[in-house]
Formats: sequence, structure tokens, C-alpha cells
Amino acid sequence: MKISGSKERNITFAEMSNEYIELVKAWVAKPHVCRWWTDSWSKEIFQDTSYEKNESFIHGSTIICVDDVPIGLSQIYFSSSSSETSLSCDECGLRFFIGDAEYLKQKLGRVIISKLVEGIFRATKIERIVCEPQADNWPAIISLKRAKFRDHGRVRRANLSLVRLSLPRNLVEKKLK
Repeated sequence: MKISGSKERNITFAEMSNEYIELVKAWVAKPHVCRWWTDSWSKEIFQDTSYEKNESFIHGSTIICVDDVPIGLSQIYFSSSSSETSLSCDECGLRFFIGDAEYLKQKLGRVIISKLVEGIFRATKIERIVCEPQADNWPAIISLKRAKFRDHGRVRRANLSLVRLSLPRNLVEKKLK
């Protein structure tokens, strides 16, 4: 399915809920997702459905939608909830994937990331967003760089070679006003 017109206005985020569990499980099993998605991250997704209210853009998992169609997932997390990423108190981590293969290779990654970043910075006082995709996950790395994330080089964590990218608040401050 090709998306036409202004992509930005079509992208929304829905709270993770029980209605999405089977869909997310199917996405996580797909080769283009499971290659880079860690099982421990999936446990966090399903925990998010057990909370009374998942605070989108504050902490937890959200469903990425295009034209109200669920296509992927994002996770925002802090150091206390992740042993894999080292974050300071004014940083949060971001993970994401497009699970619906029909929406891959349409340059949606940058647009989705930009909308996520804007939502996180509007809803929090976070000063920096960090993302650490695996070094061979070029689609994610390219999308992050196009969304103004800075490359801080490779890091090794839990037998993985990762690329640490971050986006400071000041690079998107004009958009937030």
C-alpha cells in the first residue's frame, strides 16, 4: 500500500491495549522485526496493557497508526526500566518498528520518529532522546539520522554491536513553539 499526500498528518499513536496484543505478537514474529527486536522488550509491551492508563509519550508502548490503521509499535523507556541502555536522568530511550510489511520502504520512518520526538518533548522535560539500534539495522539508523539524530558511534551491550544515536531537545525546539 503506497501512502500519498502529506504523510505527517496521517500518523497517530494509540495507547497499547489488550486489543493489540495478537497483532503485536504477529509483528514481532515477522523476519524484518524479530531480526532486531529483543524478547525482553516484548515483555514490556504486554506489561503496558496491565496498567490502568498507559501514559503515551511519558513511559510505555504505543501503537503507530497511519490513517487509523495500526502499522507498528514504539516504546519510550527510562534507565530504571532498561538494563541494556545507559541513560542519564534527563534522557529517555526510544525503540520502534514498523510491523506491517506493506508500510516498509515508504520513507515513513523519519516522519514517524519526528512525530514521536515532538510528542515526547512536548509531554516531558526530557533533554535528550537516545536510540541504540543494532549496527546492521540500516533502515532504522538512516531514519533516525534523517530525523536529526546524531551518531555517537558504536557501543557493545549484551553481545550486541549497537549504534548510539541521540537527539537533544534544542534541535527541535523551534517545532515545539
